[in-house]
Amino acid sequence: MTSSKKVHESSNKKTLCFRNVFLSLIGVVLISCLVILLYVYRPSYLVVAEYETGETLYETRVDQGERFAITYIHSVERSPVKEVFEVRNEEIYTMESHTESFGAGMPYNGEDVEMKNGKFIIRNIDRKVHGGSLKVRPSSVFPHHIEIGGSTITISEAPYSGKNLEIKVVRTYFKG
Repeated sequence: MTSSKKVHESSNKKTLCFRNVFLSLIGVVLISCLVILLYVYRPSYLVVAEYETGETLYETRVDQGERFAITYIHSVERSPVKEVFEVRNEEIYTMESHTESFGAGMPYNGEDVEMKNGKFIIRNIDRKVHGGSLKVRPSSVFPHHIEIGGSTITISEAPYSGKNLEIKVVRTYFKG
């Protein structure tokens, strides 16, 4: 073998080795980008679970910024209450409160208050729910509901009644 042939062969091996390293790096970068995108854009679910056991009793897919409401009859005031919440990542924010009065135990926060159809509507509360999830003990005496995406779930009836519930947002590809 001539020396020029050896140099050419050595040059081909270096080029091939460099190309393999370059393609491997490109593959690692592409896979990393895919994993990051899948993590960022994973779907969100609103989950109603039994607080003590974590057993999921209800779940539905939600979009970022989607709102849902909890409605109930206030046990002291005996008047309807509607609290509106918004989904942001894995957190829940209180956005509005609809009440008939500002009596003892009735929520008030904010200055954007409107009186409409006999109800006080407090808007733009925009406060993150403490602990990231709602803890609810629905009454069997008065109806409690969750309104989301055109559906209404009665949480004062089976399988929810008599249980401490946790309402939370979970972002995952894997359910169950």
